Amino acid sequence: MTGEDHGRLAADALRALSSVTDPELDEPITDLGFVKNVSIEDGVVSVDITTSTFWCSPNFVYMMLEDARDAICRVPGVRTVRVHLAGHHDAVKINEAINGGKSFSECYGPEAEGDIVELNKRFREKALRSRLHGMATTMAKYGVTRDELISLKLDDVKLEGSKVLVRSGGRTLEVADPSDAGRITKYLSFLEKLGLRDGRLVIWDLEGTSPESGDLDSFLSKSRSVRFSFGFNAELCRALLKSRLDREEP
Repeated sequence: MTGEDHGRLAADALRALSSVTDPELDEPITDLGFVKNVSIEDGVVSVDITTSTFWCSPNFVYMMLEDARDAICRVPGVRTVRVHLAGHHDAVKINEAINGGKSFSECYGPEAEGDIVELNKRFREKALRSRLHGMATTMAKYGVTRDELISLKLDDVKLEGSKVLVRSGGRTLEVADPSDAGRITKYLSFLEKLGLRDGRLVIWDLEGTSPESGDLDSFLSKSRSVRFSFGFNAELCRALLKSRLDREEP
């Protein structure tokens, strides 16, 4: 592998990791500072990941590491992925299981509480609703009414570079502000992960159910608290991680 190929593979691996979110926070693990290092040798990608505290819940950590491993495995040119968790009370057990292809239940056996698949689904649905609220409030800021929003199709929203173009009510709106465009694209990226590329823009659950116009305000009201919870937890997590790294590193 040439130096150029090595650099390209490293960039692709980091890009893949940026699509992985902490299930409790719905923030990319790269933005949260959890990715400590990525090294590559002969197509083998090694990723060092830390957590904000020593006692982070193992089930959420396991989901995050599985997603990180699977995301990098999909990068062309990657032969093997090794994930190394550090700074967690169960790091040795989790590392052995993750790199051995074991499930959470196989890792923890009788200690495993509940169904991690169902837990993952529940938090993904919360993330969807949080992003829905961010997208809807941004659309309202640009003059899209509730009735217009509920009738929008995915084809009505286009990405053009760093801008978002919204075709609504016989007009085309341009969302150029980076923060506003980011909230819309964040929602769209979630739908893309669900495999949704057409149909209604506004959906409420992972099955793609769209609320009726009269129910939208109620749904968005419920989503507001979810979005606030994600945001608060993410800021707290960043503060805890920063405090931890400040103590550990000179």
